Amino acid sequence: MNMHIILAISVTCGLIFNFFMLIKERGDDSVKKAAWKYFSYYTNLTNILVGIWIYALIFSPSSTLGILASNANVSAAITFYIFSVGIANYALTGLEPHTFANRIADLLVHAITPILTVIYWIELSDKTGLSFHLIPLWLIYLLSYALYTITHGYWSEFYPYSFTNMQELGLKRVGYRT
Repeated sequence: MNMHIILAISVTCGLIFNFFMLIKERGDDSVKKAAWKYFSYYTNLTNILVGIWIYALIFSPSSTLGILASNANVSAAITFYIFSVGIANYALTGLEPHTFANRIADLLVHAITPILTVIYWIELSDKTGLSFHLIPLWLIYLLSYALYTITHGYWSEFYPYSFTNMQELGLKRVGYRT
């Protein structure tokens, strides 16, 4: 099977499974609030970004989005983002106990999709024009997410990750595992 298709299936299944796990375990939250929380996780946003990227490469490579997706710097940045999902998840939370369904969702979004994306990038991405001096620009996505998370967490009292809870940890400890 084509690596494009395998990656597309992985990211799609991971996002769907993760969404249904969040809806299933939403507690007192409305479906609307659970959906809002779903889109508050860096993991989900980055998996969606990988999905848009791989689907653009599969279905519309000659469109503006497809041409952007095939750019060496865009491919490298997206690979960096999804790789950071896997590293951060297991470095900060380790292997948390999950039900079987949650474990599958967790593995898809935090391990399988990141690994497949890295393999795809190494094996199939065009590296022509890759400019390592653009790496600081890649941090804009990460910093924007951090700022958004801390800001909306302050107003909503919902922090998708415990290490981003500025109200509980204080500004100096945000980002450090306690």
